[in-house]
Amino acid sequence: MNKIKTLLSILLTLALLLTLTACGGGDDEGESADPGESQSGETGETGGEQPPEDLSGWLGTKTGRFYSRFATGAMTMTYEIEMEGQVMTMTTMSDGSGKTYTETAVGGTVLSASLMEGETMYVIDHSSKMVIKMALQADAETIAGEVLGEGDLDMGSFKTGSREVDGKTYDTEEWLMEGATAVYCFDGDDLVYMISALDGIESVMKIVEASDKVDSAKFTIPADYTLMEM
Repeated sequence: MNKIKTLLSILLTLALLLTLTACGGGDDEGESADPGESQSGETGETGGEQPPEDLSGWLGTKTGRFYSRFATGAMTMTYEIEMEGQVMTMTTMSDGSGKTYTETAVGGTVLSASLMEGETMYVIDHSSKMVIKMALQADAETIAGEVLGEGDLDMGSFKTGSREVDGKTYDTEEWLMEGATAVYCFDGDDLVYMISALDGIESVMKIVEASDKVDSAKFTIPADYTLMEM
């Protein structure tokens, strides 16, 4: 079970990192990073914040082009994964101003939710209308920058190929992160599955929704919720 959680963490972290890179680091003006060195070696003009050197070609990939759709920073992505016989639905939502909302649900019931704003995280229990506020060591942009700077994700490990999932063959792009393999499966330019493998164990996440539309209500703590600080 711990390995499955690790795989999920890697996939979701990778999604967040790539999204922040596509959004130019999630700056307030919503500027996006234009391609630097592409896979063919061509160099483009730079707009916004340039990705780290070891990721300078990623915008020439299907993965890079997919995440570039969210150049304003506004994004909603919903994933499904089967765990212990149950289908879990996970949603990650960013409003483009630095706020990120995530929730996990089973059968339409939200099991956990959190709101990250700057260096503050709110852990939300909708059933009891309780919110725990806690301080973080850094905001999402800083954390992502540190991880990218460590070279955990680099173009040197990038591979393309194909893979059959549920009876259909998809184009794939494979990335290596923290010792795990993350495979993105595409139908044309649309991301359909994310698959992570670690120590022989695989986790398959199906993309249910990928949109630049967000529910603004998710980024505000309801007035009738009880707030506790840690």
